Amino acid sequence: MNPIRLRGPADVVAALPYQLGYHLEDCLVVMALRGRSVGMLQRLDLPTPDRAGDAADQLVAPLLREDPDAVLLVAYERDPGAATPVLDAAAERIAGAGIAVLPRVVVRDGRWYGPDCHGDCCPQEGVALTEPADTPAVADFVGLEVAPLPSRDSLASLVAADDEVCREVAVALAQPVPSWPARGPGTPGPAGHERGADAHRAAVERLSRLSLWARACDVSVSARPVDELSADGVAELVRSLEDRALRDGLIARLCPQTLPFDKLDDDLADALLTSLPEPAWAVPAGAGGRAAALAARRLLTRLQWLVRAVPDDHCAPVLTVLASVAWWMGEGSVARVALERALEHAPDYRLARLLEQLLDHGIRPDGGAVQPALSA
Repeated sequence: MNPIRLRGPADVVAALPYQLGYHLEDCLVVMALRGRSVGMLQRLDLPTPDRAGDAADQLVAPLLREDPDAVLLVAYERDPGAATPVLDAAAERIAGAGIAVLPRVVVRDGRWYGPDCHGDCCPQEGVALTEPADTPAVADFVGLEVAPLPSRDSLASLVAADDEVCREVAVALAQPVPSWPARGPGTPGPAGHERGADAHRAAVERLSRLSLWARACDVSVSARPVDELSADGVAELVRSLEDRALRDGLIARLCPQTLPFDKLDDDLADALLTSLPEPAWAVPAGAGGRAAALAARRLLTRLQWLVRAVPDDHCAPVLTVLASVAWWMGEGSVARVALERALEHAPDYRLARLLEQLLDHGIRPDGGAVQPALSA
């Protein structure tokens, strides 16, 4: 798809809630620019004045890795001057690192201000924010089924446990693991065939569970609603992630180029390739990008329903799959809230900890980020 064009500060302010997924308040957003393309976005809560320097320092290392041509700082404040300490500190630290800082923007009370600009384009009394419906960039986001939540706190609702559904799934998880259509444990067989029977049983089990993942991740027009999955089906998806190789293979399939797919066991790799459809959200840029962005949005929505269906004491693996997909797609906010819930209930879950570190250091995946491209 063509990049979403931002014509000036008014378009930037109108589009940011759609890009980040929620309406912004009391925060600083750092927008990295390379040429006319918008790259990494960083967001931090407004710190107290005595912590402004420390907060600004945290922004520099990710920007140096990003290597932008310039940076735009957009501050959101409710009280006049509340953002000034961190806005000044960020501009100083970023410029000191050799990165150009564009004229800054402050948003307050339905208006935007240009504290570094004293021309007619940035009057002292500010400029009224453009209505989203009057902003072409926002129309493009709406066409991609993107709608911002009321606030960042609302993001947690995307991954929070749905008590009613979770109760049914908890009952299913408490039942004995289903037997699979193969020679059962302890069944007599010819000498030397027991290991082969076990391997066959494991292969059948994986294929059955991968077929459930194929249904959960189906983003086609004819896909069955994900909330029609039974409690037993959700329980099987949860159990499948106890198989670390399957979990890693699933992430490798859903997030191309993140995990080394060629390092998987050949049988598992074949099972993944035959069971799961080609990821429609992984189309190269310029080759059906709008369809890829829509597919990405639908996959996230389906995975978000799934994690809401999983009880807290079983949630970490499936939340980490969602977080991996969200991170790969450039949806850092969704990845963050998914990891927060996962680590709250399983603090030692290693893959979640690794993803948390990637987010903390502003490390982005190669080949992902299928969010709509912004062009300044």
